[in-house]
Amino acid sequence: MAVGPTLQLPGHPEVFVIGDLARVLDGRGRPLPQLAPVAMQQAKHVAAGIAGSLRGEAPRPFRYRDKGTMATIGRNAGIAQLGPVRLGGFLGWVTWLFVHLMLLVGFRSRIVALLNWAWDYVVYDRPVRLIAAPTGHDPDDTGKI
Repeated sequence: MAVGPTLQLPGHPEVFVIGDLARVLDGRGRPLPQLAPVAMQQAKHVAAGIAGSLRGEAPRPFRYRDKGTMATIGRNAGIAQLGPVRLGGFLGWVTWLFVHLMLLVGFRSRIVALLNWAWDYVVYDRPVRLIAAPTGHDPDDTGKI
């Protein structure tokens, strides 16, 4: 949904739209990516805007600050682009792990996540990310391979 530069819904200034629902254009007229960092910055901006409006201040336009993009692409493999710096392979993967740990709130959360990741790494655990719907039963299927 197209929103104004202050992330307010046109015609309804009391409504703010953020995250995947908001279609916000960057300085070059292109839509911002639908990624968590964009939504997190939008949430902080809207929270500050609401607090400011309670003090009688006018809302300010939202400006996204790209801090980089990262992804894991397999065991010991990742990519990270932080400004002009591009990392790949093992170094990109370690960078992804470190940044995600630092973004977690609280020391305990970081330790739990690190221990879970370490366990999954040591035992080669690959969580299944598949949703399968049951199919019709074949009466000729005996279940033997």
